[in-house]
Amino acid sequence: MEKSSIHFFLLLLIFLPVFATCSSQSRVVKSLPGFSGNLPFKLHTGYIGVGRAEEVQLFYYFIESERDPETDPIMLWLTGGPGCTSLSAIFFEHIGPLSFNYTGVYFNRTTSNWETNLPALQLNPYSWTKVVNLLFVEAPVGTGFSYSSTAESYLTTDIISGKQIYEFLRKWLTEHPQFATNPLYIGGSSYCGLIVPFITQEIVEGNEDETGSQINIKGYILGSPLTDPYNTYANGQIDFLHRISLLSDELYESAKVSCAAPYWNVSDAECEMNVQTALDFINTLNEDHVLEPKCDDSSPNNWCRKTDHLIIDNWANNVQVRDALHIREGTVGHWTRCNQTVKFLSYNITMNNSIGYHQYLTKKPIRALIYGGDQELSATYVGILRCIEKLNVPVVDEWRPWFVNEQVAGYVTEYSNGHYNLTFTTVKGAGHCPSEFNPRESLAMIQNWLALNSL
Repeated sequence: MEKSSIHFFLLLLIFLPVFATCSSQSRVVKSLPGFSGNLPFKLHTGYIGVGRAEEVQLFYYFIESERDPETDPIMLWLTGGPGCTSLSAIFFEHIGPLSFNYTGVYFNRTTSNWETNLPALQLNPYSWTKVVNLLFVEAPVGTGFSYSSTAESYLTTDIISGKQIYEFLRKWLTEHPQFATNPLYIGGSSYCGLIVPFITQEIVEGNEDETGSQINIKGYILGSPLTDPYNTYANGQIDFLHRISLLSDELYESAKVSCAAPYWNVSDAECEMNVQTALDFINTLNEDHVLEPKCDDSSPNNWCRKTDHLIIDNWANNVQVRDALHIREGTVGHWTRCNQTVKFLSYNITMNNSIGYHQYLTKKPIRALIYGGDQELSATYVGILRCIEKLNVPVVDEWRPWFVNEQVAGYVTEYSNGHYNLTFTTVKGAGHCPSEFNPRESLAMIQNWLALNSL
């Protein structure tokens, strides 16, 4: 597709606003449609302009810690996709203080929508705001309520978006000096496994350059991270399928030999055949959680988690909700939870993997937490461990269980080389983005890790 055609297509699908860039601002949200009474926590929303002429306007949600916002860490949290809204993390991954109440609403399978004009909201008892200030940014541009005043700026890459997020963070801290010295962690899930280590490296390098204000970066956090998008076999899917008894011993051994495991060279014809057979098994499963039903229009009576996610469209497209969130009128047309135009057209994947950024950070006084569900195929814990092995950081605490309410919540391994400290853990029974499936255990995990306690 020619460049001019791409621009025209973007104009149609993203509803490009044609007006001058507005100055940044932060506004308090005291109440939200669907929630009874005033919010019992402090929520701020706003835009920060980035780019040469601040043509890209990144929308954010800042939710103060319910414990001690003046001293508690700040966690900048990114959502995957690319192109999925921060509201997914807030409402569905149970990181934020609110969730949807589905009582009394009906899903119409003919229209594929929930029969409710304004879904009810309820408090989430496992919100990470119990222990941390949460800063969510809608990135890359075109995600959620973020927008640009030029068509060209919607065409972006991993590196461009990562640098824009770093610029966003510097400007946000300048505008909120009361939080400038709080400990900072960069976090994200899924696709952000590529972006988060890069942004963390940008911050560390910026601090070392001493060209601007110092950012009190302490570490990074990754949930179900995509680390190597071009090498999924080496990242453990075939091994994982065999471990959970969904791949026969015969096929597994044949694949290992023909593909020269553990390097998985898929150029061999027999290897390709074995891998394709394994992929046929994967295609029949729910990659986000192998024990949950796979979404299938031919089986309309099956409950599907992704169906629950559709309720957010009713809420975020409500005029009263947009007004309460202080969304700039005319900037975004029909809102979608995950912008497919961003994911498949305007966003260019330029990072082969993020191993190099992790390796850079292993030479710095940085803490890292990497976790995943033990029932997901999207980013298997086997693959995560293989990527961690490439960092060559010594194990200081071998694989062992950790507990919540005297029950096994997952299995943890600790790594350290004296200055870089990495915690890897599974969340037992969870799928992709574990806090969505096991919110209680995930809160305990983040609470203990931030407090420097052993899981």
